Amino acid sequence: MTVGYSGLVIIARSGDTRLDELACVDDLFVAVTDNVRACGWRIGFLGPVDDSSEGDLAADLALETAAPAIALSVFDSDCAWATAADPSGSTVAFHLNEEIVRILAADDGEDFEPLNSQALAGLLVWVEKAGLVTSPDRLAAALEERPGPFGDGIYAFAEALGIAELPE
Repeated sequence: MTVGYSGLVIIARSGDTRLDELACVDDLFVAVTDNVRACGWRIGFLGPVDDSSEGDLAADLALETAAPAIALSVFDSDCAWATAADPSGSTVAFHLNEEIVRILAADDGEDFEPLNSQALAGLLVWVEKAGLVTSPDRLAAALEERPGPFGDGIYAFAEALGIAELPE
């Protein structure tokens, strides 16, 4: 049985500053895999972190970078609990692959709160505040993807937000 990736992933615009150089990430004592994207955006895979929630981390990232940011708590490459935040303090909670989150909540006997149907409008506002351009249909489809063992779903989600790869 193969175990997938579990841990925090961040999407932030930090310009030339590496993600592991940010104070809010440095305090977590984790190794960061930093994937550089166009226009100063970066995607970082932090690994397991016990003492930070995705909501707190997204808000801290947005404040420190003075730009919208997203933090995702990924479980076994199958799904993620996520928060998008901007420097004004606005946040949007959502899931990647809400169907799997629903199944996991039911298996644990927890109440499931569907977020994505309301989150899409908030994410579109986040995209606008970030100065990005997206298609609502493409973004909605990306929310249903699995994060994936190699982060393919995370990268597809970033691209759906309008965060492009660096040109070759």
